[in-house]
Amino acid sequence: MLIFEIIGIIVAGFFAFIVILLIIYAYFVKKSKPYVAPGNMPVLRPIPIPTRNRPVLMRILVWFFEVRRWELVDSWYFKLDNAVQIVINRGFIFDGASIPRPLWALLSPVGLLLIPGLIHDYGYKYDLLWQVKEDGTIATYLEKSGRKHWDDLFRSVGKQVNGFSFIDTLAWSGLRLGGCFAWNKHRKKDEEPDKPVI
Repeated sequence: MLIFEIIGIIVAGFFAFIVILLIIYAYFVKKSKPYVAPGNMPVLRPIPIPTRNRPVLMRILVWFFEVRRWELVDSWYFKLDNAVQIVINRGFIFDGASIPRPLWALLSPVGLLLIPGLIHDYGYKYDLLWQVKEDGTIATYLEKSGRKHWDDLFRSVGKQVNGFSFIDTLAWSGLRLGGCFAWNKHRKKDEEPDKPVI
C-alpha cells in the first residue's frame, strides 16, 4: 500500500506543478510580444499527405513516416541579426524542422522552429540564400557556404526568433548528427533556384 501512496503523491505533485506552470503561462506569456509580428510570418499552404486509395498497411506506414510538407504561398522576407534582409521565393516547399515523430508532443516541426527550419531547408536545398540589397535589387547571399554554415544559421535564427537557446542547440545537435542525409540528397540533385522577383 505504501507504494500506491507514493505514486499518488508523485502524480498529485506533478499535476500541481502543471497547474502552477499554466498560471504562470496565462499571466506572463500572453503579455509578451513575439519577435516576428503575425503579419510578417510566412504564409503557408499544407501539402496533402497521400494516404487515400492505399492498402491499410501502406496508409499506416505513410501516416507514421510521411512528414507534412508546406508550400510558401508568397515570397517571404526576413531580416537576419546582421541586418541582411533575405527573401525566399514563393512556391518553395519544405517540411519544417526534422524532429522525429515521437518527440512531436514536445517540439513541433512547425512550432518554435518554423522560421529557422524554413531558412535552413532553403539553404540545404540550394546552398544559398537571396538577399535584398539597399537599392532594392536581389543578389545571392552565402552562396556555396556548406552544410555546417546552414546548421549554424539554423541555431542562430532560432535564438533570434524564439530566444530558447536550449531548444535551438538541441535541434542544432540533431542536425549535426543526421543532417548529412538530406544535405547529400540535395547535393546529388544540385537544383538551381529561381531568382525572386520583387
